Amino acid sequence: MFKKIFKFITGYVIIRVMGKYPERFVNMCLFNGISADEIKPCDDGLIMRLAMRDLKGIRRIARKCGVKVHIESKHGAAVFIAKNRGRFGFIVCGVAVCIFFLAVPQYIWCVEINGTYNVDIAEIEAVLRDHGVYVGAPKKNIDKLSEIKNDAVHRIEGINWAWLYIEGAKARFEVQEITPAPEVKDKETPVDIIAACDGVVRSAVVKRGERRVNSGMTVTAGELLVSGKVAVFAEGSPEKYIYVHSSADILADTLRKESGIYTDTEELRVKTGSSKKRFSLEIFGKQFDLFRDISCGYADYDYDRTIYDLNIPFLGYAGVSLSIYEVSEVNVVQNKLTEQEVLSRAKEDLEEKICRKLGTGAVRTDEELTHSVKNGLYTVELRMYLRENIGIEVPTEE
Repeated sequence: MFKKIFKFITGYVIIRVMGKYPERFVNMCLFNGISADEIKPCDDGLIMRLAMRDLKGIRRIARKCGVKVHIESKHGAAVFIAKNRGRFGFIVCGVAVCIFFLAVPQYIWCVEINGTYNVDIAEIEAVLRDHGVYVGAPKKNIDKLSEIKNDAVHRIEGINWAWLYIEGAKARFEVQEITPAPEVKDKETPVDIIAACDGVVRSAVVKRGERRVNSGMTVTAGELLVSGKVAVFAEGSPEKYIYVHSSADILADTLRKESGIYTDTEELRVKTGSSKKRFSLEIFGKQFDLFRDISCGYADYDYDRTIYDLNIPFLGYAGVSLSIYEVSEVNVVQNKLTEQEVLSRAKEDLEEKICRKLGTGAVRTDEELTHSVKNGLYTVELRMYLRENIGIEVPTEE
């Protein structure tokens, strides 16, 4: 690649060598320090490439070898400038473009932050700005990457690692958030255990606290199962209590139910095969659409977007991106669902809603799905029978 760039700058010529012994001409060139490459045979001799500076030296060699040399074409920067010597504006524009693409990578034109879920991005942007990282910032003013990392970790709550990558005109800041440790329950605070929902108790193992429930009892949501207020006095003595952090496993048969309304039609978007392309440019963080209407005249459409960044070799991202939108025409079709399909989808949805409310260890023992239909609308109810631990902790009332 570097050889090609060097030859373009210095200039080169394509010549045709005609005669009985063109191979002798090549050998004599090499003997005299003239390099010839891209040698190809032709009908009346050989075609090859020589540097522009070697053009004068081959005349003497051609006479000695008894061959004729014809210049097919000239190439390179010197030839280009000579041809366009009178086009001053064209040359100025070309020089300006070169300067532009050499200058652009010296600045930051895009700041990308990855890895954040709970941390406020505005906090990260403030830290980066304090260290000279923002859109339009000169790279030479950016602080040391290790300083940015240390300051970010200390100033921003919730992250334990960060690093800044400079990729051409793009600054990419990678963040790793702290994974919270499992919550350690306070075992000293007095708590009662109450029922999370209605159910029939099948087993009650009380580890700490005063039992208020036994196997076979029917309980309602909010009913006290184990009290953290424990009596420690004998009959006939003054009342005395201690307060403890209750602990128990209360397994009960429960019923959880959810309902919803579902339609017997669904919308399908079927591509017709007709598609068009639309383009937009993003220059230094600002988007310029090269179209008036992305719909392309289609009544209904979907589109896929592909982004191409301009990267200069050895310099990286140049602050310019091209977006190509593949806009496809679609026909919107209302598809009629069978009753079985409606109920199957409704069941999946309702199961998910119920399971989100369950604690760990719940076991399904049975389920029942009922529905009614009116004007194409299905009212569906899912009743799920479970065996689960229904005890939840609440502060003890003194």
